[in-house]
Amino acid sequence: MVATLMVCFSAGLAFGEEPPNPANVTDELRDILNSDQISAASKKAQDTASAPADVVVLRSAELRALGYRTLGDALGGVVGFRTNEDHAYQGMAVRGLYVLGDQNTRVLVLLDGHSINSPAEVGSSKVGQDFGLPMELVDHIEIVRGPASSLYGNNAFMALVNVVSVDAANSRHSKIEGALGLGSDGAAEGWVDAGGTLGGVKVSLMASGFGRRGTTQAYPQLGTIDPALAGPLPANSDHEDRQSAYLRLAGTEWTFAGFYLNRLQRLASGPFGYKPGDLGNTYTNKRLSGDFRWQPSTGQVQWLVRLFADRNEFQDAFTAPDGSVGGWDKDPDWSLGAEFQARMPLGEKLTLTVGTEQRFHHFSDTTLSGTTQIASEVRYRIGNTYLEGSFQASDHWTFVAGLQEAEYNPSAARLVVDGLPVTSITVAGTGEVIPFSKAAIHRETPRFTILHTPNQDDVVKLIYGQGFRFPTLFEAYYSDANSFYPNAQLRPEVLTSEQLSWSRKWSRIFRTQLSASLFQWDHLIQAGALGDGQQFQNATTRIQGRSIEAEGQLNFESTNLNGGFGWYRWEQSSQSVNNTSTWNAVFKAIHHLEAWSVAGELRYVGGRQAAPDPAVTGDPGTQVPANLTLRASVRYDGWKWWAQATVEDATNSRRHDLVAKDYAPITWMRSDGRAVFTQVGFRF
Repeated sequence: MVATLMVCFSAGLAFGEEPPNPANVTDELRDILNSDQISAASKKAQDTASAPADVVVLRSAELRALGYRTLGDALGGVVGFRTNEDHAYQGMAVRGLYVLGDQNTRVLVLLDGHSINSPAEVGSSKVGQDFGLPMELVDHIEIVRGPASSLYGNNAFMALVNVVSVDAANSRHSKIEGALGLGSDGAAEGWVDAGGTLGGVKVSLMASGFGRRGTTQAYPQLGTIDPALAGPLPANSDHEDRQSAYLRLAGTEWTFAGFYLNRLQRLASGPFGYKPGDLGNTYTNKRLSGDFRWQPSTGQVQWLVRLFADRNEFQDAFTAPDGSVGGWDKDPDWSLGAEFQARMPLGEKLTLTVGTEQRFHHFSDTTLSGTTQIASEVRYRIGNTYLEGSFQASDHWTFVAGLQEAEYNPSAARLVVDGLPVTSITVAGTGEVIPFSKAAIHRETPRFTILHTPNQDDVVKLIYGQGFRFPTLFEAYYSDANSFYPNAQLRPEVLTSEQLSWSRKWSRIFRTQLSASLFQWDHLIQAGALGDGQQFQNATTRIQGRSIEAEGQLNFESTNLNGGFGWYRWEQSSQSVNNTSTWNAVFKAIHHLEAWSVAGELRYVGGRQAAPDPAVTGDPGTQVPANLTLRASVRYDGWKWWAQATVEDATNSRRHDLVAKDYAPITWMRSDGRAVFTQVGFRF
């Protein structure tokens, strides 16, 4: 079907690398409309004012002034996003909703265009310290609110985030830069970024390390298991450390990026019924990747040839309540991939982009569950072929359409229990036989955008798009050979989005944006009962959502004010969806005075509720209250050195977040509260 549309679009509808902007979208308007050159919306450089998506850009000046330490911190300052903390990972809520237990599988995160979503960790993307790149080394962050699967495929479900790094070789300051930071709870971070030119090749290398003793955690709900556990748990049982490195090479038409990360997090909460507060409860994340790109031009056609490889590994280990080894898991995933893309103009108004991306994976898992050792292996391919075109009908109207055809195709799937191959598992209590099998999945995903610029002050976008998420390896194939059963027949989740946005420039210093969205979410994947155990299953009822967001920016000569609020409603069978915050709001103020900057941020997150536990009679469901968090930062930025002090959660409000059933009987956790972090940096 995609091949047929290629022919149709070639004949009449397309878009190019540098489509002419509407004549009345002036440079001034593009500046006011936050119109940096971005590439996330359409896999090509373009202004945000003409991007066929709801796009937000966070610039390095803002990231640094506010002293963000993680990608999640930065994204939480964007209307429509908030973090959800469980002291293992930073979860990312989009448009008010975070599915409990999800590890950001519904947000595609890219580092310089390379996906960091880990198949070994149930398709997760990392936005905490496990992201691995200090925010000081980020040039800007491109955010697409809404699905982007028509170009990016799997995981670009609710949002797309592309983090663009600073290239030390092109730094306006120097060739070597570094910093050391110290903070509350024994936090320490250091990094160095060095760059130069070697034989005509630009070279840049970053190395970074982070460590944190941890905070003293208390989970009163653990008192239902043992009264001795209701009190504070040792701070070092919440310990975290991370090491990472990032190498970048650039020639005339080619680039290479290689990334390494190792991160360990102790779990004071003792999830899955293991021993709380024990130092043996750990998650370990490892990532190694390489990405080579060659971008030649032949005439008016621009090409992209991309070769990449990844190794993602997740490990966990737990201590049983009696102090013995309770269980462990090791999940490495190897992958090789390639992407080929052509971008060509067809006349002055018609252009076309077509491409294909293929990834070949080899996943293996070894698990100790009780006394049973389980090994599984899945070899599979994920491919997506995409086509997107644009037609600029006039100075005031532009039409963009795209379609992607994606495929998830396992070539092998096997399960070994205590050394014996197993082809099926019998459900306890019902006798139903569940095969450990492979099943191919196909998905076609469209996008359509109308861009209208009626005058030099207004931009109106009508956006229709879809996102999809293939079942993760954990959802389709995980089994403990006893009470959790695989389900290779799962259907992909599908999110359909319709959005109308209006950006208005009221003066040279003031602009606003108002948007309204409707969502339809089909085939939500969630754990359900099967016999005496559980299995991941598709929901039979649709989730419907709607949102209204209002944002504004006021930019004086030395002071920048921006913020907004969002209203969100998600329903399933006329009932509110778990962990939805109806109201979110953010306000930021940054004031510059020569080399000094003073910045503050207020975030409001509405209250959330979890569904009642059906096993507990009369359970009303867990509720957590609304929260207002204040962040403040002071920075001195000289030519050769800089220093900064940041206070997070200055009022010590300690937001409460709902957590997944993995942590039962714990149903909510508190954030760390007030923390101070200071940094000193240098440049040569």
